[in-house]
Amino acid sequence: MKLSVCIICKNEESTLERCLESVKWADEIIIVDSGSSDKTLDIAKRYTNKIAIREDWEGFGEQRRRAEALASNDWVFAIDCDEVVSEELHNEIINTLNKIDNNSILVLNRLTHFCGKFIRHSGWYPSRIARIYNKKTTNYNANLVHESVITKGCKLVNLKADLLHYQYEDLFAYINKRNGYANIGADQLLKKGKNVSIGKAIGSSLFAFIRHYFLRLGFLDGKAGFVIAVIQSHYSFNKYLFADYRK
Repeated sequence: MKLSVCIICKNEESTLERCLESVKWADEIIIVDSGSSDKTLDIAKRYTNKIAIREDWEGFGEQRRRAEALASNDWVFAIDCDEVVSEELHNEIINTLNKIDNNSILVLNRLTHFCGKFIRHSGWYPSRIARIYNKKTTNYNANLVHESVITKGCKLVNLKADLLHYQYEDLFAYINKRNGYANIGADQLLKKGKNVSIGKAIGSSLFAFIRHYFLRLGFLDGKAGFVIAVIQSHYSFNKYLFADYRK
């Protein structure tokens, strides 16, 4: 079965090449860029000529849909610029694709590197994400953020090898990104008619810390686990705070 790798990006010059190197075995690589001003496109052109520029941003879900629509193969692998496919995972993907039907979705286990170490608790691992699917059977939803493959009615096939995730090498950049997600998340809360208030923001942030540090064993990740819990708490607080000021 032929496989199309689909990537959406913007200003990812620091991460893109490592990702592309890890998937250059694929039958096709498609990149949808939303307006990079760094060397992202120069790097992309060394690996593929199937590059589209779509600056009319309508959310992560829609951008994923745009990428998958350009795939010439039915099987699509949606990967982020800061993710790396190991040789072990590569082999497992190929072997599994040869055994499944079109109604199956491959679910990968993402292992994240943060503050100098791989995080195996804190709610970050195991982190099962549906990423390889047949676009004739399903596709991505249209969520503004936290988009995902629609899995209803499909058979989920869990792979064993880890998808390595290097998003959080820059702590300052990670915090800024979480603030951006909080901004988008606030819009989603209002769109769904959720109850928002300062009290809700405080309660949600406290529970987020408890959930990540204690319930999800973040304390076993040492200093990194504590930092993760604090950032998650801050994200949750900001999401409800932003929504409260916009209602």
